Amino acid sequence: MLKIAPYELTDFTRDVLDESHHIPVLVDYWASWCGPCKYLGPIVEKLALEANGRWKLVKVNTEENRKLAAEWGIRGIPNLKLFFKGKVIAELSGAMAEHEMKLWIEDKLPTEAKAMAMEASELLARGETERGIELLEKAIELDHDLNEARLLLAKLIVWNHPERIKSLVEHMRHVEEAEELLLIASVLETSSNDVKEGASREEVLAAKEALKGMDFETALQMLIKAVVINKRFHKELARRLTIAVFHVLGESHELTKKYRRQFDIALY
Repeated sequence: MLKIAPYELTDFTRDVLDESHHIPVLVDYWASWCGPCKYLGPIVEKLALEANGRWKLVKVNTEENRKLAAEWGIRGIPNLKLFFKGKVIAELSGAMAEHEMKLWIEDKLPTEAKAMAMEASELLARGETERGIELLEKAIELDHDLNEARLLLAKLIVWNHPERIKSLVEHMRHVEEAEELLLIASVLETSSNDVKEGASREEVLAAKEALKGMDFETALQMLIKAVVINKRFHKELARRLTIAVFHVLGESHELTKKYRRQFDIALY
């Protein structure tokens, strides 16, 4: 009877995709000619033993499984992909020291909170916004360090609950998305009396009211007009706010596509 080496792939669908619905599966893509693979291989095998069943290791020889490697976009080895619930949730290329590898795996392993956040993203993609927000709230309650979930929740609630944004992302000011969300929240919470007099003031205030009502088209029109009138007003508030709105809406949003060029022209 043929003896299968420990961790050796026999059937990708069964060993990886199906199994990942029960336990996280780390796939190590390697080849016999690859020097860094020879260094990394024993490390991940050792960590798999020490994991005591928290996750499973599957090794894929790319020389023997060229088609499989191509299907999963393997362009260089060693390459590690962490699968959970049939999807890749983390990826790493190149070798690293054992302690670094252990930290990387521990950081990427799914928890109940991470699983909730992942499910929330899937709900949001299907347009189930209320349920998605509810799950994100629960995930963050379980794990306060889920920064990606915090950013996603902040994007969803910034228009209706700007008062919550600071507590969600204040500690991430070094992240551009967080800084932009804080700017939007600050504008929405600012009293009209606190916006100094000057050319383009009325347009900025009109944009603020439009954003409160989630009338993004009117808001963008007013902000672009404000940039044209006086780009430097209030520390270039209109310019910064327009960019923030574009980013929160997303580059693929119809309004971002419609007004991006007008905004670029207004700047020059």
